[in-house]
Order: sequence, then C-alpha cells, then structure tokens
Amino acid sequence: MTEQEDYSEEVASHIMEPKNYGEIIDADGVGVGVDNATQSYVIIYIKADDAYINEINYATNGSHDAVVLGSMLTEMLKGDKISNALAEVEQLEKGLDEAYANVEAPEVDTSKPEGEQVKQISTEQQDSANMVLTAFRAAMRHIERKKEGIEEENFTMNIAKKCPYSSTDCHFMMQEGE
Repeated sequence: MTEQEDYSEEVASHIMEPKNYGEIIDADGVGVGVDNATQSYVIIYIKADDAYINEINYATNGSHDAVVLGSMLTEMLKGDKISNALAEVEQLEKGLDEAYANVEAPEVDTSKPEGEQVKQISTEQQDSANMVLTAFRAAMRHIERKKEGIEEENFTMNIAKKCPYSSTDCHFMMQEGE
C-alpha cells in the first residue's frame, strides 16, 4: 500500500467515525478558534500535566472538513509530549500557509456588472484547518493563563486568513447563471 493510499484510508476512517468529539468537563485548557466571516468555530478541550497531553477532544459548528480535521488532529496529539505537539502544530501551520498561498486566482470577467465579475474561489478547507489549529493554540494559551492565575471559561482566538486575493475574506461571490 502506498503512502497516499494509507492517508486516504485514514481520512476515510475519520469521515466515517470521527474520534474525540465532545466536551471534556474538567479540561485544563479550552480554546476556541473562530472564523468571523462565517461565524464557524472549533473548540479544543485539553487535559494535560506538565509534560503530556493526556486527553484532547474537540467540538465544532463548522463544516464536515472541521469535523474530520478535528478528529485527525486530536488523535495525532493525544498522549504526545506537549513540546512535540507544539512542534507538530507549527509544521502544520507552515503547510497551511502554503495552502493559502497556493489558492488559484479567481477568474474575473470585467464585461459583467460589479458584484458578478468574480467566479467563486473557496478556502473552506484551509479555513477549517485554520480553526482547528487556532483552537489548539488557544487551548494551550488558556492553560498558560490559568497557571498565571487568570480564571476564565476559555480562551478565544480569531483565525487569520492569508488569502492572496483579498485582505479580508477569501470567499468570493459566484457569477450569476452558474
């Protein structure tokens, strides 16, 4: 079996049976990654000691992509050393930056009226990954803040989109008639 087939099989298993979904009531860290453009979010719940992530779950109101990516990330990080998990997430964030940079330029038809000129491009998959990774970062920050004596229910961070074609939102309007 090739690496691509292994990966596809793993993704399929997370699609059919997402893992680690749901709240951890007595979590040490609760982080929320929010996409303000769509009002979607991912919540990561972490139980950890000083060195290891002992338990990690997630919840989302986002797309199916967010469910699958949340399942994959939590499964990957469960039982891992915190230092390893942070390094792994940093590598995933670099890959995410590349994925945003590789978004194809939208087709523009200037013969159409304003608002109908741009064909839709979507960064939904990148944004879902961004929410999951941001929620993890927020949960880790929540743990740090608790250690500093700051009591709060969770720590929330907004995702930062890095779409090369828009400074605000990477979803463009669909041309009429499509």
